[in-house]
Amino acid sequence: GKSGGVLAHENGQGTLEYNDIFDNALSGVELKTGAHTTLRHNRVYNGKTGGVFVHESGRGTLEDNEIFANAYSGVEIKTGANPILRRNRIHDGKWGGVYVHDNGLGELEDNEIISNTMTGVLVNTGGNPTLRRNRISNNGREAIVIRDNAGGRFEKNDLRGSTNGFMTVAPDCEARVTLTDNRE
Repeated sequence: GKSGGVLAHENGQGTLEYNDIFDNALSGVELKTGAHTTLRHNRVYNGKTGGVFVHESGRGTLEDNEIFANAYSGVEIKTGANPILRRNRIHDGKWGGVYVHDNGLGELEDNEIISNTMTGVLVNTGGNPTLRRNRISNNGREAIVIRDNAGGRFEKNDLRGSTNGFMTVAPDCEARVTLTDNRE
């Protein structure tokens, strides 16, 4: 059957460190329903879908992980999930780097989101993350795309060097987007 790598839910806690999580049919790591798990120094790669999937109000902290070469997004955040991502390298995804949608949140600080096939960070359908001091570059499309009633705060990110430029913001989203001191 289809299997994921690590599932944490129903307020699951604990720390997962120094693991290789790879070749899973579903997400390498799934955090849901209030999970507060910490993932640190793991490698999550070659997933048949996404790398890390945080949803249904999942929380969690991802620090110093390498998330790469997954078929879909390296990290997907949706349905009220609000994880913290710090100092992760999210790269070489066959789709995009980070996908925030369906009212997902998230605080992303000091990550490298680079060399993904499509967009570095895609935010849509009510997503509203905060990104500070990330390097989002060398992606196949834009560094960041915001559309479908989404928004977010983007502060001091390096958004240079993606194929289609640094950012596309749909007109219905402009009022919900705050940009401060980004390098374009």
